[in-house]
Amino acid sequence: MPKGIKKNKGNEVSAHLQKRFAEYGITLPQKEHKVVKLDLTEPHQKYHLKDGTEVDGTTRALVYVPKPALVHWGAKLGREGKSPDKELKTAGRIGTIAHFLCQCDLLGWEPDLSDCDGDEVKSAQVAFGAYRTWFEQSGLRPVAVEMQLVSECYRFGGTIDLIGLDENEDLTLVDFKTSNGLYESYDFQVAAYATLFEENFRRLPIRNLLLVRMDKTKGVHQTRQLTSWKRQWEVYVALLRLAKRIKDISAWQACNKPLQAEVVK
Repeated sequence: MPKGIKKNKGNEVSAHLQKRFAEYGITLPQKEHKVVKLDLTEPHQKYHLKDGTEVDGTTRALVYVPKPALVHWGAKLGREGKSPDKELKTAGRIGTIAHFLCQCDLLGWEPDLSDCDGDEVKSAQVAFGAYRTWFEQSGLRPVAVEMQLVSECYRFGGTIDLIGLDENEDLTLVDFKTSNGLYESYDFQVAAYATLFEENFRRLPIRNLLLVRMDKTKGVHQTRQLTSWKRQWEVYVALLRLAKRIKDISAWQACNKPLQAEVVK
């Protein structure tokens, strides 16, 4: 069940939309004040089909998208004598903390970051400040936060950061980023999230996709909106097929490796 929160923009949801939400068991509960501790050692979220089969998360297929900006960034770090792997892990933890702060803000939780690195928390708090500025200007009323869904049709899962409702009661799917830019692969990612949502809630169409980058050094935000995403979804489907094919080939090679070794010998 998606985690919902109380509307915070002061307008009531129409009877028509309330009926649609009720059809899917979606509720908009009050914010709940509680202290929640972030554990950065927790394993990544796993996704399963109804029959128990484990499937990949949305971002797994995106590893096959060329990322020239990441290559240049890694080369720059190398020239500076820094470890790209170490810096990438640090950036990942900062992103996780920032996302957690956004989630706590939306759900009314009090974040406990006592087990996190102090410098990483400071950077995440800068990014969180960018989120707060964006959210106050967005006019969106949150409907669901950290929504975990699985596609039985396409066999992948994902977690949507935020589903928001605008003043026209149209649904916007929001994905938060703490990277140094808004890259093309993110468009494929949110297109996949939109399909996940609409497969599970067919009578609740997504009208807009919104990427929100929260700068972790300057505290400013950057957005990119998609009002149509057919091409991006087609690219993602191709990436899914590529990922499956590579996984099948890897499995075949693993099964046949002893036989190949025996022939060579």
